Amino acid sequence: MTSQPGGTGREAPLVAVLTVTTNAGSHLPAYLDALAAVTGPAWRLWLVDNASADDSAGIVERRLPDAVVLRNSANLGFTGACNRALKEILQGDARYVLFLNDDTEVTPGFLQALVALAGERTLVAPVTFLAGRPGHLDDAVGEFDWLRGTWKERVLGTAGGPEYRRAHEVDTANLSCLLVPVAAFHAAGLLDEAFFVYYDDTDFCRRVREAGFRILFQPEAVVYHRKGATLGGQLTPFGCYYLSRNRPYLIRKHLGLGPRFAVFFLYFTATRAARLALWAVHRRWDLCRATLAGMRDFMLGRMGDGGRTLGRP
Repeated sequence: MTSQPGGTGREAPLVAVLTVTTNAGSHLPAYLDALAAVTGPAWRLWLVDNASADDSAGIVERRLPDAVVLRNSANLGFTGACNRALKEILQGDARYVLFLNDDTEVTPGFLQALVALAGERTLVAPVTFLAGRPGHLDDAVGEFDWLRGTWKERVLGTAGGPEYRRAHEVDTANLSCLLVPVAAFHAAGLLDEAFFVYYDDTDFCRRVREAGFRILFQPEAVVYHRKGATLGGQLTPFGCYYLSRNRPYLIRKHLGLGPRFAVFFLYFTATRAARLALWAVHRRWDLCRATLAGMRDFMLGRMGDGGRTLGRP
């Protein structure tokens, strides 16, 4: 099966490339140019525009006329936007869904390398480097510590160890780029919209592994990530709110409210207190307020869109 930009040609696309975008007009052209140069399996882009104020959707329609563009009248978050597209994709003929952030830059052979390792019960993640920093890893795959609610590895910005130069199984992967067989959605369900954004990928990976799937790391598939270009980064009121709310939600969802959650929550509150103290010294009251609001909303069960808490209509 040959590559066709946007999925043109007579063959049904093997891969549905799923991208969510919001006001990304500044970096979408570079993303689309790199995607159009991809070789290998046939694919079609499914782009979900989360109520952009700019012409993000129009840019895609003009550059990739065969792309499927879905426009949301409101921001449904990453999870809600993905689920809208997934419900349509799963009714078609695609064998795989490729989650791909609009702030990534792919290499021509990355998709072929991903599909080479994939299978009916195998998800595949690429090696992801930070854009502009060749050889410096993004923290996109690894093992998750469920007692602390953090990644076990600290590889962000490093070259990583020898395991990052060979294919191997991993515990979790970031949805900035992950190839998923459609069977995984039928077995484990769609994304949990309670997250809205952040930690939804860790939740999804745990559910698919519990359903009998495995996740492989493929170092021959190379992607570059402009970390934070889509959402502004984690050290913002937006990031602090959702991370502080969703992290305990994730752990409670999978561990319940027993002793292990108590250990996690003790660690979590202690580290939040330390960060709040540091931000207070630097007068980052915006980050303090967002963090406390996220913790409060978790305890009150206020999940999904936190826009009103953050002051967004």
